[in-house]
Amino acid sequence: MAFEFIEDTELREKVEDEHRIAVDELTVNLTNSAKKQVDDAVTGLKTKNSEILGEKKALQESLKKFDGIDIEQVKIATDFYEKNKDTEFLKDGTVEELIEKKTSQLRSDNEAIVTELTGKLTEAQKHGMTYQTLFESKVIDDGLRAEAIKQGVRPEAVDDVILRGRGIFSLDDNKQIEARDSEGKLAITEDKKVLTTKNWIEGLKETSPHYWPVSEGAGAHGGSSSDPSDLTIKLAELAAKGDMKGYRALRDKHAKKK
Repeated sequence: MAFEFIEDTELREKVEDEHRIAVDELTVNLTNSAKKQVDDAVTGLKTKNSEILGEKKALQESLKKFDGIDIEQVKIATDFYEKNKDTEFLKDGTVEELIEKKTSQLRSDNEAIVTELTGKLTEAQKHGMTYQTLFESKVIDDGLRAEAIKQGVRPEAVDDVILRGRGIFSLDDNKQIEARDSEGKLAITEDKKVLTTKNWIEGLKETSPHYWPVSEGAGAHGGSSSDPSDLTIKLAELAAKGDMKGYRALRDKHAKKK
């Protein structure tokens, strides 16, 4: 299974190594176990076959002494064949049937092993899908967050924008954020443009204007010396640097002053 969706090289290599080691280990164990069991069975059968043929030859040589008419010797030979079930397959030279009989149980056991390994591989694939889902969610959230900050959304409203955007946007095969309609086509805005995080958040200015700070001209800030635009710029700079700890600290500090 490919893990190219994990952009973090170190994390991707770690996941790939763990997945490859698990698959290799399971494959080697199954192959070695099956080969050893079959080899042991065939070797035992060949040895047994040689022993039986030797005993049969010795018996035949013994019978020649009586010109083939001694009833007691015939009875001994008959009893020998009847008591030894394996020789039933050798009467007509059907060694293949004897091997099939002895190896049928081995095949059954190996099928059980294959079923168990298949289950483990399926579980490994589920873990891989979980990594992919988490990765895609993070990429979408980060994209929405960066665009919301860029467009001046109030810090305390950014998370709400992200939650709304999760139900709209997804990732394409190139790990780019996109939006698709119910027919699987790229979503289009009312003015016939492809829907992006940028124009979607711009549209929220009409439907959810409370996501943006009220301008000082409208008297929202009174005598406050804090400039919302400065805060937005600082938050955007922290997000661009990847300093999410600093971003959250500044956002929470600003929210407490409200």
